[in-house]
Amino acid sequence: MAKRRTFTPEFKAEVVLEALRGETSQAEVCRRHNLSEDQVSK
Repeated sequence: MAKRRTFTPEFKAEVVLEALRGETSQAEVCRRHNLSEDQVSK
């Protein structure tokens, strides 16, 4: 079974701010940080 990844509050804030800026698509932000779109949209 795969181990769940944990993310620091700093990493979460960086991803959210990048997604909210709107300079790139949400899909691109997810690819850049190796996340699924479901993780970012929540």
